[in-house]
Amino acid sequence: MKVAFADPPMQSLRFTQAVSTPNIGILYLISYLRKMSPDVKTYYIQPYLNLGQQVEKLRRISPDLYGISFATSLKETAFKIINQVKKKFPSLPIICGGAHPSADPAEILTNSDADICVIGEGEVTSQELINAFMDGKPDLNDIPGIAFKENGQIIRTPPRPLINDLDTIPMPAWDLINFRNYSGITLKKKSPDTSIVTSRGCPFNCTYCSNPVWKANKPWIRARGAKNIAEEVQYLYERGIQEIYIRADEFNINTKWCLEVCDEIQKLDLKGMYFQCNLRADKFPEELAKAMSETNFWMVHLGIESGNQRCLDGIKKRISIKSIIDTCQKLKKFGVKTYGFFMMFNIWEENDTLQFESPAEVERTFAFARYLLQHKMISNISWGYATPIPGSELYQIAKKYNILKPNLKEINPWEITVNLPNVSEKTMLSIRRKGMILQGLYGILSGNLNWRNWRHILSKIKYIIKSF
Repeated sequence: MKVAFADPPMQSLRFTQAVSTPNIGILYLISYLRKMSPDVKTYYIQPYLNLGQQVEKLRRISPDLYGISFATSLKETAFKIINQVKKKFPSLPIICGGAHPSADPAEILTNSDADICVIGEGEVTSQELINAFMDGKPDLNDIPGIAFKENGQIIRTPPRPLINDLDTIPMPAWDLINFRNYSGITLKKKSPDTSIVTSRGCPFNCTYCSNPVWKANKPWIRARGAKNIAEEVQYLYERGIQEIYIRADEFNINTKWCLEVCDEIQKLDLKGMYFQCNLRADKFPEELAKAMSETNFWMVHLGIESGNQRCLDGIKKRISIKSIIDTCQKLKKFGVKTYGFFMMFNIWEENDTLQFESPAEVERTFAFARYLLQHKMISNISWGYATPIPGSELYQIAKKYNILKPNLKEINPWEITVNLPNVSEKTMLSIRRKGMILQGLYGILSGNLNWRNWRHILSKIKYIIKSF
């Protein structure tokens, strides 16, 4: 059996979207299938190919199954290629996976020609689906963690148990990747670079995050072993990688584990290798800041979100303004730069009443960002709207209070996706413009802007222009 996995074709259908990294989720699926089903031939149709090139490659492969993975921001592009593939190859089963199919499988099965959605982690589910199709006409009802169409109805099977021991999953199929085909991280010290996944899940419940779609079962947070992570770092270094972005939702969720990871990486003694990661603005002792600095973490990405404690409490961030400043100061002390994530017009519900960050409060968030920048507690910012992503509590709130803009084709943090009471789009655009100009200025001044990622940079310029 032959199975082709694909990403939506970013360059052809979204001119301003850079192809920064390969889809690590797909690379994990392929490595797992290589281990568990070695007779199955797997292929990765990569996102830098345009729609026509992807369809032609699919024709040459002539697979028995076609899988495509995508997030909400790429659903319209995904629908186009799904429908094109079904038109060209009507008997080819199309299986969707990733964040958006996990959050809203009914939408995909209703509005596209997809046949099956994988909900949640895909490794074991994909193997069982492949085995079922290899055996002939599959009984999909026996496979947990999927949704499919049957006699005009959408059937959803029971949730799939999570993989407890992530070390049992082989390293992603990095052998399929030519890193020079990807533009890489927007801010970085060295090239080529890539990302690795060191844990799955998150124990927190921030209203804007879609992580609840992965919480059908416990444990909600699982981490790879430090030695296992170090082995992947060593492999990538030997492949020529000079910088790695560690993709854990919060790298510092467990201080002991973080210190172990830093220690194992330091033992490798990799000359000239740099790291980035995501952090929470709490549970961050000084010893961890020191260890990260000694491990060549030169930048961390910190979810600050708002400069108003009322808003942080409302969106269930479970951090304080004080803890944000304390974390930034510790990182600054040890020479680690901080990239601060900020969101405008945060939305939540309190006592059955819609609450949101007022324009005056967003201005205070902007002032807080400037304060942190001017005092060199952060080195750059990300500035976008709070965005109702399917699967998030924010999405449910937006639907409950009927504030979602109708007929949304694109959902991303730089587009206005909600109508807030007594807040004009002109006001929202004006505040967006100020923040994005500040972001661009500090990005250029940093000297670490990756100009290979020009499509992403161009998209930001486009949004600034649209704000006038």
